[in-house]
Amino acid sequence: MIRFLIIIWLAASAAFAGSIPGIRIIADIPGDAPYVDSVIAVTAARLKPLLGDTVPDSLDIFIVATAGKFDSLTENSIPDWGAGVAIPYLHRIVIKSPLILPGDKALGELVAHEYTHMALAARVGLQDVPRWLNEGMAMYLSAEWGWGDNMSIGWAVVVGNIVPLTEIEHLNRFGGSQAGIAYSESYLAFRYFLDTYGQSSLRILLDNFEKHRNIDRAFMAAMGGNYHSFEKEFMVYLRGRYNVVIVLFNSELFWIIVTALFIAAIVAVRLRRKRRLKELEQYDVYHSTDFDYGKPEEPDEDNPWD
Repeated sequence: MIRFLIIIWLAASAAFAGSIPGIRIIADIPGDAPYVDSVIAVTAARLKPLLGDTVPDSLDIFIVATAGKFDSLTENSIPDWGAGVAIPYLHRIVIKSPLILPGDKALGELVAHEYTHMALAARVGLQDVPRWLNEGMAMYLSAEWGWGDNMSIGWAVVVGNIVPLTEIEHLNRFGGSQAGIAYSESYLAFRYFLDTYGQSSLRILLDNFEKHRNIDRAFMAAMGGNYHSFEKEFMVYLRGRYNVVIVLFNSELFWIIVTALFIAAIVAVRLRRKRRLKELEQYDVYHSTDFDYGKPEEPDEDNPWD
């Protein structure tokens, strides 16, 4: 019965006109469309201070409930761990429905993430921007950064497994764990740029990309240094933010160890107390002054010397 209802539901999918002109939402599960529309409206409002009023003027958003349809709409270009993709030249976003979403990704996060990619592409006129900037801004707008991301990048820094920003350009070739580190690093790089140089510098950077300026000229105009100097600056910040003490103190492993030591201490105290009580009982047995010697005037005739 449940399978039959799902089939009927999928068959009823139709285009939903979003609240932003030019956007169509095509959801295999029709109930997803209004929610997706609300997420896009909120994300577009949050993007304005960063990008201005630029929004995609034509966009189809597909929320698909089968892996085959996802692969078809994405031209089989997305790795297995991918849950959504923005394809600017096709004016298309494709996202896996919660029915087939891998891991713990939320639909709202994915929609905000991919819509940010499309808005950024519209802002710079489809010109290339650094992949970490693109992914970092998308993570920033989707608010998907969490404790797990913080820990994964922290351990990566401690063990020397961080990815140079220039190598993040090849993100789609990464395995799942390395991709996770690259996404976390992208978010931190974007936040570092925004917190250090501000929204105005970000807009200057994007203006230069839109005008086909090379990456060194774009960064020089935005922050007074070339791209290499920014990457070097960011790596210094990253290594200063994470070290062995900070990572261990904030890690789940640290608190597991602390809890285990606390429990061990309690057990040790109780065992020591129990052993001490036993020693006192034995002492009382051999040193007691309350032995029963019998009555001197009426000795035991069978054992007179007992």
